[in-house]
Amino acid sequence: MMRVPALIICSFTLFLSLPFGTAAQQTPPDIRPLLKSLTQTQKIQVQEYLRHLGANLENEIQHAYQQTTSINQQKAIRYVEILKKDPSQIPLAHIKWNRDTLFFDDLIEGSSLIDSIQVTNTGDTPYLIHRAKATCDCTVLHAPKYLLMPGETAVLRLEFDSSGKLGAVMPAIIIYDNSFPNKRSILYLKGNVSARKKLRKYPWED
Repeated sequence: MMRVPALIICSFTLFLSLPFGTAAQQTPPDIRPLLKSLTQTQKIQVQEYLRHLGANLENEIQHAYQQTTSINQQKAIRYVEILKKDPSQIPLAHIKWNRDTLFFDDLIEGSSLIDSIQVTNTGDTPYLIHRAKATCDCTVLHAPKYLLMPGETAVLRLEFDSSGKLGAVMPAIIIYDNSFPNKRSILYLKGNVSARKKLRKYPWED
């Protein structure tokens, strides 16, 4: 009877003792059920972390492209073609704000206000925000970094910190874009900041 070399027997025994995932590559678990409990911001953080770990950005884009409708795929192709152009060659866009001033009631000094403003591309050329500058460091604008295609609407979030502000306030945000006719838009926040009420002190507290 043919004898099997001891080295082969040992190697086979070691192979059987290895975890299944070591002997053969396991299919990675589906992460999507875990994502359902996350906010949109948290999902973006996971996406950025995967990129940090070396995720292939082109494969990521291709996967997202395949998940959308054929109409949206055509929009994506046009979007890429526009990105290849020099921004200075993109014609001025006609846009419409749902409001250019955000009015608010009395704020207690030190509290923050978070609200939003919408902009719609009413023309036939893409709309792009290059940068934004506030007249006061108390105001922050969170705007989309992507092109807004014709007919699309985007939400811009504004944050106002009333710390150190008292009385009537009207900070402005200048948005440098490709909008008609001046390549800029100006948004305002208008309201009043009231002083905090001081707690009454009793004589025995002095």
